[in-house]
Amino acid sequence: MKTVRRKSEGGGSALWQGAALLGGAALLSKVIGTFQKIPLQNLAGDQVFGLYSAVYSLAVMWMTLASAGVPVAVSVLVAERSAAGNEDGARRVLRYSLGVLTVSGLLAFAILMLGADAFARWMGVGDAAQAIRTSSLALLFAPMTAALRGYSQGRMRMLAPAVSQLSEQTARVAFMLIALLWAIDSSWSPGATAAAVHGGLAVGGAAGLAAMLAMSLRDRKEGAPRVEPDAPKTFEPESRSALLRRIVAVALPVAAGSIVAPLFGLIDAFTLPRLLQHAGATAAEAMASFGEYNRGIALLQLIVMAAGGAAGALVPALTAARTRGDLAGQREQAAFALRLGWWFGGAAAVGLALLAGPINIALFADAHGTAAMAILAFAALGGTLQAVSASLLQGLGDLRSPAVHLAAAMLVKAALNALLAPSLGIDGAAIAALAAYGSAALLNALALRRRMPPRPAVAGTASRSGARLALALGAMAAAVALLAALLDALTRGLGPRVAALLTALPCIAAGALVFAAALVAFGAAAPRDWRALPGCGEGSRLDRWLRRLRPQQPL
Repeated sequence: MKTVRRKSEGGGSALWQGAALLGGAALLSKVIGTFQKIPLQNLAGDQVFGLYSAVYSLAVMWMTLASAGVPVAVSVLVAERSAAGNEDGARRVLRYSLGVLTVSGLLAFAILMLGADAFARWMGVGDAAQAIRTSSLALLFAPMTAALRGYSQGRMRMLAPAVSQLSEQTARVAFMLIALLWAIDSSWSPGATAAAVHGGLAVGGAAGLAAMLAMSLRDRKEGAPRVEPDAPKTFEPESRSALLRRIVAVALPVAAGSIVAPLFGLIDAFTLPRLLQHAGATAAEAMASFGEYNRGIALLQLIVMAAGGAAGALVPALTAARTRGDLAGQREQAAFALRLGWWFGGAAAVGLALLAGPINIALFADAHGTAAMAILAFAALGGTLQAVSASLLQGLGDLRSPAVHLAAAMLVKAALNALLAPSLGIDGAAIAALAAYGSAALLNALALRRRMPPRPAVAGTASRSGARLALALGAMAAAVALLAALLDALTRGLGPRVAALLTALPCIAAGALVFAAALVAFGAAAPRDWRALPGCGEGSRLDRWLRRLRPQQPL
């Protein structure tokens, strides 16, 4: 097998190409998952959609343990050993992780399968038991896929996890649509239809596992380069019990942090409808309002998932830099990651808030819940910064703080739901989400500052960077608002959804272009920033175009 020497620099375009690859895969995967809800509701009706949503909140809580936190934990352990040149140790982490996760997956499968009737009673939806059993089948595949993805990320190989993620989501949605059409044509009951649709979780899990195995076999056949340290070393292998304790010790805090995020959805599901009813709404009105609220939640999750997917690629590189004692490399990677988080989260928040009306109509046929969607748009900034800062803390070895901070944010969400929802309805729940994500991001930022204080010169530029970002966001907001007003006038007379779509899509594209150009023109982004991104290397066409926007910028 061909070997190569490990480079000593703390970052580079390969890192950000991997981050962009995983972030793009997460974004596309979430887009597919978000938009499959539209035909589900339109074709099957509210009762099936309600059953699906209720079971999905429960299934995601279990699935997240295997598909979100575990790859990060495995990647940390693999990156530590790979950075030290301990290749055998990295492979042992994979073997033992597969064993641990297979056992935990079987246990979770048994709990859901055998406890489906009890879960359905606790949810108050008796027809959900069949769908819970069907969804539990995914736990036979997801744990193994999670271990393989984490190993690949720890080795800085981001293509395989991205392909696996897209394969899983595509297979899940395709099966769901086929099963939905079959169930409708056969006049199945709502419970049976929801169960058939949830079969897509298992099919997607199998497809994701198959993709990871296929990519691993391809790498072996092609003779993927093996990374060697600067000098050969020998390592005393850890005992089986010591390695298992280490895997569990690293995995549990990350998994705990991962499961807290889905609990946001469970808090809303178990509190918001009842709070709305206590305020005077009927049960039907409360559930309708809850559905309108979840329109914005779906878009919020889309943004945060994309940021989290890209940020996950930072963990192995930061772990490697920490293992080498490369403080400068850690600072450089962390600073750039936080800048990207502010840019992406700020642009998404402002853009979605301005375009909440046309986006809502284009996706869901009416403008109900637009105010809540606009409020939730600003929660996207806090959610993005929380996802990025959590990955940075994990890469620096702090696996506990992100979980604790999300748990605190969850309590903020529950308390503010109870305080604001009775009087403000779903707008109050949206404000609660804004405060909760903002609290988690702030707590993460304070922990990050304690672990890695910024250099005085860097800290002194924060206000100037913030002002430049505000100018770029202002330019984007002005361009989007003017274009939206023009398109609204031009599309009058068309159907509401068509007009909204013809307004939203050009405004999103124009806003992204204006924002990127404004970041450069106002000096918020320097050549060293964009040259680390895929397709923007020095001398490329895009690099030359961006340099012309502000040629006096330092490198």
